[in-house]
Amino acid sequence: MNITYRKATSDEVFKIYQHYVRVIESMQANGIYQWDNLYPNPATIAADVSAGDLIVGENDGEIILTYAVNKECEEDYEACSWQYPNEPFIVIHRLGVNPKYHRQGIAKSAMAFLENSAKEKGIRTIRLDTFCENFAGASFYEGIGFKTIGYAHWKKGKYQIMEKVLY
Repeated sequence: MNITYRKATSDEVFKIYQHYVRVIESMQANGIYQWDNLYPNPATIAADVSAGDLIVGENDGEIILTYAVNKECEEDYEACSWQYPNEPFIVIHRLGVNPKYHRQGIAKSAMAFLENSAKEKGIRTIRLDTFCENFAGASFYEGIGFKTIGYAHWKKGKYQIMEKVLY
């Protein structure tokens, strides 16, 4: 599969929202209640698009995955013991793979693309958080080199805050 990555456009907000609805349905069918009909919502998606943060991975015009990437993080990130606290970093938000493409290496491919892009820009680390009850997500991130460096308790429960050093 040939996935192309690009910034999302404002005319795609509803299409991207429908993508997240499918992701949420799949997560909930698997007992993961991290996201719901309130989040992520069209306003969140529109804000990501407006800021230039939302990335779409597609194949033949079909959305395969989406994620947002920027330097924004929750306040709880400040309490973490980052390996390189004063080095350039990015934060990944809302990585969602179209359920019909699960277990095909899509997320791993996207993360490799993101890591290479970050290295080219001099980014030292990638940070993210994942719902502790999303065992597959946590295992995936650990499997590609992320380390848990803290925890946060938000609306839906406990989250692992993770970091990967790129170089």
